[in-house]
Amino acid sequence: MYLTLCFLGSIISIGLLAIISDLAGKSPNHFIRQTPGHVVEGVKFIDLKKRGYYFAGLDSSYAYLVNQIINNKILTVNISQGIFLEEIINAPKDLMISSSAYLSVEDRCPILWDGMKSEIWRGDGNHLFLKYKDKVSSFTKGILLSPASYIFLSINKKNENDLIKQERGGRQKTGKGLLQKQIDGLFCTDGQLIKVPNSNRIFYTYFYRNQFMCADTNLNLLYRGKTIDTNSYAKIKVAKIRSTNQLTLASPPKIINKHTDVNEKYLFIHSGLKADNETDKVHEESAVIDVYNVKDGKYKLSFYLPNFDGKSLNDFKVYGQSLYALYDHYLYKYQLNF
Repeated sequence: MYLTLCFLGSIISIGLLAIISDLAGKSPNHFIRQTPGHVVEGVKFIDLKKRGYYFAGLDSSYAYLVNQIINNKILTVNISQGIFLEEIINAPKDLMISSSAYLSVEDRCPILWDGMKSEIWRGDGNHLFLKYKDKVSSFTKGILLSPASYIFLSINKKNENDLIKQERGGRQKTGKGLLQKQIDGLFCTDGQLIKVPNSNRIFYTYFYRNQFMCADTNLNLLYRGKTIDTNSYAKIKVAKIRSTNQLTLASPPKIINKHTDVNEKYLFIHSGLKADNETDKVHEESAVIDVYNVKDGKYKLSFYLPNFDGKSLNDFKVYGQSLYALYDHYLYKYQLNF
């Protein structure tokens, strides 16, 4: 009798846990989205023929893409004309780059960012030749402010992230207190750093919580903002590798803000969360972009970018009223109507 009761109790307990788990997975995130119609309109797409591209830059005429595998070439794409041109980036013969190095394009000039080697190589825009080298602090990501100054996300002596401004000649300023630690100061503060075009403002959006920060280009805080969801604390688990004494993520993290970009007026955030007024089908078959005012960080609206040819959104970039989206080996251009 006792064994029978234990057996039945175990079955009931397992059943209750399964029900609770299922309800937790379907529980609302306690926020809703405002999704007015006709705020985004598809314009044209182009087949890039290869996958694995990332955005290196954007201007009024071209999107600049670099392949993650073949990283010494820039693909210049003009969607309006339906053409693209792949050009080789030339560099000194003795230039050795690390595996984490990446390329960007600023004013049609290539820039090689190599944080592990603490180097930035700037090109000659006319010949796509990496010609000028700046020695900087080690970094994981960075943005160009001018030909003579940068802002980096860098890991300090405490193994925590800091934002650092560095000018040519080595002068530095650390944005103390800009990044707010919750758990370890490294993974919990990881995010995306971007600059507002034609402005002295930058944004930093956290990957794992509903927060972003706006500062000026001298790393003075202007304001802190929140995305419309309620995930205010990073849901990550951090472990230490004993052999190297390094920190690592112990399990896949819950990404709140997947990708971020900005134009002169608005901050655009690709959210990883479903709102209470969205269906599972809509959330699975499209990417949702939440829009916030650059001036004060207040929420304005949201819109959807549907999956294209069965491919989900890899990344996006905004230039003025144009939004460019990468879907596997497709590049799609949209028109923003707000």
